[in-house]
Amino acid sequence: MKLKHKSVFVLVVMTLIVVQLYHAYGDAKTKVILPTQYSFLATNDQVSKGNSTSELYQRSGKAVMDCDLKHSDDYPWPYCGVSIHINPNPEVGLDLSQYHTARLDIDFKALDDGDDPRMRFYLRNYNPEYSAPDNEYTHKYNGIEYLPQDGKGTVEIPLASLQVMTWWLADNDIGIKHSAPEFSNINKIEFATGSATEVGRYQMSINRIEFIGDYIKGEDLFMGLLFVWVTIGSLLTFGEIRRNRRMIHQANLRQAHLKNINRSLRAQNFEFAELASRDALTGAMNRHAAREWIKTYGAINAPSHRQLSVLYLDIDYFKNINDKFGHALGDDILREFVMVILSVVRKQDRLVRWGGEEFIVFCPDTGLEEAAKLAERIRTYVENHIWVHGEVLTCSIGVAELGSGKATEAIARADEALYIAKHNGRNQVHISE
Repeated sequence: MKLKHKSVFVLVVMTLIVVQLYHAYGDAKTKVILPTQYSFLATNDQVSKGNSTSELYQRSGKAVMDCDLKHSDDYPWPYCGVSIHINPNPEVGLDLSQYHTARLDIDFKALDDGDDPRMRFYLRNYNPEYSAPDNEYTHKYNGIEYLPQDGKGTVEIPLASLQVMTWWLADNDIGIKHSAPEFSNINKIEFATGSATEVGRYQMSINRIEFIGDYIKGEDLFMGLLFVWVTIGSLLTFGEIRRNRRMIHQANLRQAHLKNINRSLRAQNFEFAELASRDALTGAMNRHAAREWIKTYGAINAPSHRQLSVLYLDIDYFKNINDKFGHALGDDILREFVMVILSVVRKQDRLVRWGGEEFIVFCPDTGLEEAAKLAERIRTYVENHIWVHGEVLTCSIGVAELGSGKATEAIARADEALYIAKHNGRNQVHISE
């Protein structure tokens, strides 16, 4: 066996071993947050003149918080929560930038009768460029609101899905440079009742908190393997050139072939970027993703069994907001609008940015009457929400049902219903009969 054949064989074997070891152990780095290591503190709205109370205690090594949400005329957004302080010095925190997932085993339930409550999860980051040690409100809120699975095990939340709260950006006058999520110096981990949680008694049990990361990122590993392959391949190629001048022509052909492959890969990358499933500004689905979802939905549901309703939303007088406050704040409002809608719709619903300030919510397995109720809930939430620009914001909604027709026909009828809602004075829901 020639030297080059032996080298390639050894390289293939080593590559397979490295890849198998990576799949077995590469995604095994974890960071567990325990009450014995960090300070777990109960929080509530009393710091903002609210009336809610909370009590934190340990039970079987787990942190348990009992909460009594109470109405207050001085603070209309009651909340309770748990704040985990990583270090007595707020300037020193955990570097979670090498972790990609938060695995949360948290039970959160209403002790009184009521629907399952939602909760908020925050990772607070300290950065001396915008944070002050003696002002906790300047520590960045990277957060998400979700519905925990009470008594049903863990929930895995990709850290990439966390967003910086728009109200925090506005209140602290944060520039674009620092408006993205940061996880390099997390000094507090916080859990709180959801933004629309009703008054009453609740209990939150923090069973386990851990963060999952890679000892080495997959792209770094495979780039390293690629570098090794290219390096050894180059050495073998140069050796062959020295031994045989005729190999030069074959090497040139190989190089040209690789260039063609690279051009093809670059073209495919551009195509894949254009076909990305998420709207870059708001995080909602884009039209391409919506079309694929509709195709899939139609493929698995026979026409006689399909029940799909369409909500066509338009932000009222959005142009006036852009003219008055500027497009940067207008973009913030669009992102906040998506967060508000996602907090109202159900898991099976699909929110799509259709264009500009227009959005569509596809509601599978939903009749016209139920869709109209959901639309009215959305309209009410939007009108009552405290927006970043400090003024009232409303939306108009058209509702239509797919029936036996095509999805494009239902969208067109919902658009017509939206036009009627806007023509009749806006801030209302109109149903396409």
